[in-house]
Amino acid sequence: NDALDFSHGWLNYQIEHHVWPDLSMLQYQKGAPQLKKICEKYGVPYVQESVWNRLRKTVDIMVGQTHMIPFPTEMEPSKDKATKGLTWKSSNGAIDEE
Repeated sequence: NDALDFSHGWLNYQIEHHVWPDLSMLQYQKGAPQLKKICEKYGVPYVQESVWNRLRKTVDIMVGQTHMIPFPTEMEPSKDKATKGLTWKSSNGAIDEE
């Protein structure tokens, strides 16, 4: 729905934006079903939530009511991992220099 997408500032297509950052906002509508199928094929969660639910979760994190779910480090590609000089702390991904 164009009016709903516009009222949300197309934030309901955040996943599509990160996959295809150069597409126009209207193209996200066309790409969403394709991306959802790709995610299903490879077992990747495709989470759709209302803007109000996301806003509530963001505020809860900002005020310390809850924490973000940590990214499972075993899923991080080895080429992206720090090899020396940095170690991950258990505090939600903050890093320490050795």
